[in-house]
Amino acid sequence: MKKRYFFLVGIAVVVVILVLVNLKARQQRALPVQAEEVVGRDITMVISASGSIRPKRKVDISASNIGKVTKVAVKEGEYVEKGQFLLQIDPVELESTVARIEAMHEAAKANERQAAAQAAQAKSDYERAKTLLEGGYRTTQEVDAAKTNYDVAAARLEAVIQDIAQYRANLESARHSLKEVTIIAPMSGIVTRRNAEEGEIAIMGTLNNLGTVLLTIADLSTIETEIEVDETEVTHMKLGDKAKVTLDAFPDTSFTGEVTEIGNSPIVSGASATQQGVDFKVVITILDTIPKVRPGLSADAEITVAEAKGTPAIPIQSLTARRKRDLKGYKAAADSTNADTTKTGTGETEVEGVFVVKDGKALFRPVKVGISSQKYFQVVSGLEPGEKVVSGNFKAIRELKDGQRVKITGKVEKGAKEKEKAK
Repeated sequence: MKKRYFFLVGIAVVVVILVLVNLKARQQRALPVQAEEVVGRDITMVISASGSIRPKRKVDISASNIGKVTKVAVKEGEYVEKGQFLLQIDPVELESTVARIEAMHEAAKANERQAAAQAAQAKSDYERAKTLLEGGYRTTQEVDAAKTNYDVAAARLEAVIQDIAQYRANLESARHSLKEVTIIAPMSGIVTRRNAEEGEIAIMGTLNNLGTVLLTIADLSTIETEIEVDETEVTHMKLGDKAKVTLDAFPDTSFTGEVTEIGNSPIVSGASATQQGVDFKVVITILDTIPKVRPGLSADAEITVAEAKGTPAIPIQSLTARRKRDLKGYKAAADSTNADTTKTGTGETEVEGVFVVKDGKALFRPVKVGISSQKYFQVVSGLEPGEKVVSGNFKAIRELKDGQRVKITGKVEKGAKEKEKAK
């Protein structure tokens, strides 16, 4: 009897040990994860891009006529006033052209006076012939001949008048061309480029050739930064967004600005038509004064496009996606949060969400997120402050299944309320 009793006790002890071992093994099989508590944060969404600075207003001065540069009156970096003399292109040939056309114009005016006198005489003879015809002193043929002479004289006078008009137009064009070889400043500003030297030949522009840019004058009182922004980010931007601009030439200084232009047409770049990057031009007007500014300096811009104060936030790495058919109670949760969904290549629906740690299990929770910072997503719906979400590691988040047992390693990060920026 005692042997039987000890036998049963031994079996019970073994069973208890097996149960304990099994529980410990199951506990050890729990996936180790890191977790972070959902807290309110001040999130600022910032888009970063690079480019270069340029003056808002500048003028490239080119030659309107081909010719030799005979005088250059300014230096690069010099400030000039509107209307100030800049340079001279040899005017001799154009002066000769003006003189020749002036002489032809004067000759045409003399011809006009002669033709006018002949027309007046022909008209007088015609009027006299008509009077004499009534008295029987002229025949009809004679009157017709007088009429023909008068018409010819009037037509000759009209032709001379048209010649005068043509010479006048040619003379105005020649005088304009002569005026153009004396180049004056069209605006006040700094001479930022001087390509002309005395003795060089200035080439005028054509339809397919812009010609020689002799000088560039820029108004450096207003400076812009032109950057290229990716198509996935430009939709977040709007006119008036504030920006911080830093220049490589002034690494320890930043300048404030605002978005004043967002391109509507894309800038397409890429080695092939099948793999392209699509960017959009964005212009930022710098509101501060930049000392010793030079057009073309490299610039980096950070544009603040959205802000949220004290909003519930989750780490960026916490957001993941799972197939709809692998989730428990998906429909009700997804409908209540209005979570974002996507279609896979096989046509299955995936839903975005996070894994919430509750009672030692990772439960998938569909969420809708808003703006993002460098580290955090704003939570629009689906989570409440104080809930714990799986925040790492990446391998664990990628392999987690809805309802899987997890074990939090280390402390649950609570995080202070702080301002986060995306770059």
